[in-house]
Amino acid sequence: MKKKIKELIKKSSEGDLKSKARLGFEYWSGQKIDQDFNLAMKLWKEVSKFDEPFGSFNVATMYERGDGVKQNYKKAHEFHEHCISSKKKRYLTCKISSAHIFKRDSHFSLGEMFFLGNYKKNIKKGIYHYEKAFELGHFHACYLLGFFHDKSVANFHGIKKNMNKAIKYYKLSAKFNYFPSFAKLCMIYGLGENVKKNINLFNFYYKKAMSINNKIIQTKLDIDDKQEQINSIRLNLKKLAKTIRKNNEK
Repeated sequence: MKKKIKELIKKSSEGDLKSKARLGFEYWSGQKIDQDFNLAMKLWKEVSKFDEPFGSFNVATMYERGDGVKQNYKKAHEFHEHCISSKKKRYLTCKISSAHIFKRDSHFSLGEMFFLGNYKKNIKKGIYHYEKAFELGHFHACYLLGFFHDKSVANFHGIKKNMNKAIKYYKLSAKFNYFPSFAKLCMIYGLGENVKKNINLFNFYYKKAMSINNKIIQTKLDIDDKQEQINSIRLNLKKLAKTIRKNNEK
């Protein structure tokens, strides 16, 4: 283990960008070497200068979280923007697929910052970045856009409510077998939440929701819901299905 760290330090000092990126992670995590946020930041900033999303995203995240530095959303915004602006055909510190993940998550973070006003409140930009995040595979961002437009949900971010848009986003995120999306679509069509009731669509999404058997619903983004929360949602869906069936029998 120590040999590998020494090798990373040596290659990093010789200017190898991939080693700088990896060594930055080791200093940040503190799992194999004494944790040092200052050195992690220094190395990742050096990597970022070469338009490498690996560096830009991690520097942005450190400023966003306040890891070893004073929390600074202006700086976080700057480095997230730098991350998503990189258009290299080949990256020196990671694979193209990994670079897309960094860009995806930078778009998601920028969306949050504009919605919450941590940097500057701008709903239009927040929606833009969430949609970009979804284009790169961040289906939770798409689900949130549905949630924000949903008329049955409190207006947290000043978005003009639009059930057609809410349903569109829920359906898009549901294509990724995302349990919360199926559950919301069940409730919308089963209860007729600001739309006309549609028992056929309720049954369709109900079957989808109930067929996901993971003990913990975990997406590729490591977003999870505790089992008891999922069980609670499923119980409510079962009660709704029972009520609908009774009403249809009358």
